Amino acid sequence: MMLLLSAGCSREQSQAVLSSNSLIPSRKSASEPGSEKLHIAIISDQSSQKQTQQLKALSKYLEKSIGYKFDIQPQKDYETIVNLLVTEKIQIAYLDPFIYVKAKEKNIQIEPMVAPMTKVTGRPWHTSMIIANSTRIKTVKELQKKRFGFINKSSTIGFIIPSIELFEPAGIEPEKTFSEIKFLDSGEQAIAALIAGEVDAVAVAQETYVKAQQEQKLDPAKYVKIWESSPFPTAPIVISNKLDPGLINDIKKALIDAPAEIVAISGVETAGYTLVDNLNYEPIKKLQSKLD
Repeated sequence: MMLLLSAGCSREQSQAVLSSNSLIPSRKSASEPGSEKLHIAIISDQSSQKQTQQLKALSKYLEKSIGYKFDIQPQKDYETIVNLLVTEKIQIAYLDPFIYVKAKEKNIQIEPMVAPMTKVTGRPWHTSMIIANSTRIKTVKELQKKRFGFINKSSTIGFIIPSIELFEPAGIEPEKTFSEIKFLDSGEQAIAALIAGEVDAVAVAQETYVKAQQEQKLDPAKYVKIWESSPFPTAPIVISNKLDPGLINDIKKALIDAPAEIVAISGVETAGYTLVDNLNYEPIKKLQSKLD
C-alpha cells in the first residue's frame, strides 16, 4: 500500500506511485461471468447524458475485468451515499475526502482503496486555490465586501480547506466579510460564475484552475491566483472491507489499470489511480478536529 501524505502530505512526495503489478489477481477469472452484483454510488458534476455514457462504460469494463455485475447509482448528495454505505446497501463509493472521514466514524469497515492522481501533480494530492478577478481583487485583504463563490459546505477543497487554513487564521468571517456568498456545486460552475461576473473570487481545486487556463477560459491578465493551500489528498474510492480480500484486490487492480477516460467519471481529468489507505487521510482528520 502506498502511504504518501503526511502533515502537509503524509509521506514524502517523492515516493514512487505503486502500479497494479504489486496486486496479485484472485482465483476468480475475469472470463467467468458472475451472477453476483456489487453496488457503487457516485456524485457527478457532469451532465446526465455524459455521465450515463461514462457509467455504462465503467460498469462494462469492471464486469469484463472482474466477472461481477456492477450497479452504479448516481446520487444527489453525499449524505445519501454515506447512509447507503453505513446501512451496507452499497459496497463501493466515490467520496470527498472530508466525507470519507465522517463516514469512517459511522462505519469502521469502510476503507479507501484508490485515489486519482491529478495531471498537475502526478500524485494523489492537490491544493485549494482562490482565484480572483484582478480588476477588483489582487490580494486576500481585498476580499472585504466582495462576492465570493464556494463549491458547497461539504467540499474539502472548495470550502473546508480555505475556511480553516486561510479565513480562520486571518480572522475572516465569510458571512460578515463578503458582500455575497454563492455555493456553486462544482469547480467548473465556480469558474463559469467567475467569468460571468456573478462573483469576484472563487475557491477551487488546483486542477480545475489549470484546466480552465489550458482551455483558455481564463484570461491570465484578468484572473489571478491570490492564495494556495498546502497539499491535501484527492478524493478516494472507498470499499467495504467485509468483501472478500481477493475481490477487493481485483477491483483495485482493475481501477488502476483502467484507461483514464473510463474512471474519470466525476468530471475531473486524472492521470489514473493509485493505491491509498486510511493513513493518507490523516491531514483531513486533523482538519476535521479543528472544524469540530
